Amino acid sequence: MRLALTVLGSMALALAACAAPARSGPNSQAGTSGKREGKSATDAEPLHATAAADAQGPWRHEASIERGVAFLLQHQNNDGSFGAALPERPADIYTGGVNSFHAFGNASSALCCMALLAQTSGPGIDEALKRGYRFLVSAPNAARVRGDTFYNTWAQAYMLEALARGLADTRLESLHGAMRERARLEMERLFKLQSLDGGFGYYDFGWNLVRPTGNISTPMTTSAALVALRAASDAGFDVPRHEVTCALDYMERMRVPNGAFLYSTGHKYRPLGDASMIRGSLGRSQAGNCALAEWDRTLTPKDLHRGMETFFREHVFIEIGRCRQYPHEAWYATAPYYYYFGHYYAARNLAMLPPAARAEMATRLADTVARTQFDDGSFWDYPLFGYTKAYGTGFGVLIMSHCRAQLQPAR
Repeated sequence: MRLALTVLGSMALALAACAAPARSGPNSQAGTSGKREGKSATDAEPLHATAAADAQGPWRHEASIERGVAFLLQHQNNDGSFGAALPERPADIYTGGVNSFHAFGNASSALCCMALLAQTSGPGIDEALKRGYRFLVSAPNAARVRGDTFYNTWAQAYMLEALARGLADTRLESLHGAMRERARLEMERLFKLQSLDGGFGYYDFGWNLVRPTGNISTPMTTSAALVALRAASDAGFDVPRHEVTCALDYMERMRVPNGAFLYSTGHKYRPLGDASMIRGSLGRSQAGNCALAEWDRTLTPKDLHRGMETFFREHVFIEIGRCRQYPHEAWYATAPYYYYFGHYYAARNLAMLPPAARAEMATRLADTVARTQFDDGSFWDYPLFGYTKAYGTGFGVLIMSHCRAQLQPAR
């Protein structure tokens, strides 16, 4: 009995610690305990009232974006990148080789650049934006580290997305030529990693082939790739239609009729596993819905709205994974890094919802994410070497900026 109480007490403390953003200085490691900011969900004002107020006056979460941007400006490296390979913690994620750090660094820097891109011109922002994109066009090549490990799919996807979206910004006009060239290179590298089943992944354990088998292709990675390829297509790049169609077909095969997405290709043989249930798929579902909808496949605005309602109804099951030490240790095999990933694509989905639902969902999403911001202005959900706060804050600022765009479109 005493042992059971101890275990239950430890679980309660762990969940409480993750739910409360920690007070940590700009140069300290992110903690998981400390002062909680903002109102709790039970203290929140009615959604219809807050959405109307946000549309009429200054947005009440503007300070959250400003603090996140300030964190990025303060922590940008001299070469324009964000994050670092160190510090390493005990039992940090398997890398397979040193080149994986280029993948983590390039992907993190791309997310931070997109976060700055979403801001209007201001003191320090334009300079940091240009430094960031100068890094992206000259960033180290994030190559496949070995036959069974290729985190560089994340680097290729987010580099391509950031470069493609940056081509619409006149602040970067002097870099547009170099950005186009680097984007073409990243797209070429990305397609070299497309699996035989049409999907994308980052592991292929047990094999060492030029083209991954697809045994561990994931809807998570494939969604990120498809959204990046949509951005590239919109920016005028010649995106191979056949390869995109194969990836979209893969996503449709992985989608369960209830709106969940299987964890990976192999889970089609056990579709009722915890990770593939609705509660285990919350982050993947938003990303998968975004990928399919942006390519005009399968889903309607009503489907996206239904998926968003499910996301908030079951939100506690993605929340309990945030800030945990290890992947998939939470209920329904929820990994910490699903958190901001899923919320980012939920934020992108806002613009594709039925118009009458956009303000309410944007308000709910912004309120949810704002409560997770830490006292130093950063966001983070998973400890990843020295990239923890870089990629997390990039995602966090992007999410809040998409919500603001729906609530204050004239900005």
